[in-house]
Amino acid sequence: MRSIKILSLMLLLTLFAQATLENTTCKKCHPVIFQEYQNSMHAKASVFKDPVHKAVWDKHPAKQKNNYKCAKCHTPSDHALMEGKSKLSDNAIQKSEPISCQQCHKIQSIEKHAKANKNIMSTKEKYFFSANKARKGEKVVFKEEKSLFGLMTKTTGSPYHDIDYSNENFYNGDMCMGCHAHKQNGKGFVVCDLEVKQKNSKETCISCHMPKMKGSLANQKESSTHAFHGVSMHNGTPETLSRYVKLSLEKTANGFTVAIKNEATHTLFPQPLRLNQLRVEIERDGKTTTLPAHNFVRVIGTDGKPSMPWLATEVLKDTTIKAHEARKINFDMRLKKGDVVTVRFGYYIANPKAAKKLDIEQKSATEFTVLTKKRFKI
Repeated sequence: MRSIKILSLMLLLTLFAQATLENTTCKKCHPVIFQEYQNSMHAKASVFKDPVHKAVWDKHPAKQKNNYKCAKCHTPSDHALMEGKSKLSDNAIQKSEPISCQQCHKIQSIEKHAKANKNIMSTKEKYFFSANKARKGEKVVFKEEKSLFGLMTKTTGSPYHDIDYSNENFYNGDMCMGCHAHKQNGKGFVVCDLEVKQKNSKETCISCHMPKMKGSLANQKESSTHAFHGVSMHNGTPETLSRYVKLSLEKTANGFTVAIKNEATHTLFPQPLRLNQLRVEIERDGKTTTLPAHNFVRVIGTDGKPSMPWLATEVLKDTTIKAHEARKINFDMRLKKGDVVTVRFGYYIANPKAAKKLDIEQKSATEFTVLTKKRFKI
């Protein structure tokens, strides 16, 4: 019996050594996390899954030469594409796992640049970084110890990979800053900047976007929780981030004020195609009055007119809510006792006006998503 177990283990290790250690391997031990990943923006980052990215790429002049330069963040798992040995193509990697598990867990450090930051990847085979405050500083390697003349066998670590819990970037959130910090275009203009202020903050990219969820981390070692790997709030999980945006209402002499407090460590929706919106409804005497929506947006362009990101040279308008900012919006409708005011704060992945020009029709990109809402009884 013992010989069969040893043979089985050797077979698994052999198969693993021949594998590329992409998601097809990872899902065997981490099924819960793998399932979450399937519905994440990381799984849908390529032009074949992201309708907004595809729409912009379709308009980009580089498409005619298939000179795709977005791979380092949108499709890094296709290593041939990253190395310039192949072109953007409808293959399995670009379609199903453009940003695989190992692409994030092998980030050793972040190299900062004005144009865009760069991920520095570990070159060690089957060596991944992760965060676990209880084991911070540890480096776990697979060990097999025998006792009682070889009758008892005790194993520690994973037979598939080593785990390094000492990388500070996985605790302070900087491991996300290789792709999510800022981006300049070819003209030296900053197309997008999250203006992240997570230094010395108890909240980071990890704590906000990857909160602890019920479910075991892995099959081999049961745990009650794991870090959420859905990654983005755009796929049915905005409630996990709603607690970082606080809504309040105050009556004034001529109407009322809605305050939006951004407790996140970055600007809300600074991407030029996003549209952040505040919607207010008032219920009075059985009737509902919808007030004009307030938009928060960053519009970029050239010569005073909106333009594509690669052509932009200036900011035409910026009403986005910055990190830790409290923004007040005034309404001139006076409230009466018994009124019920419903306030919704949400976003469009693609601004409806821009979506129309870019021929974006997918509901996931064009529908209004409520990030948080609150009802006030007057």
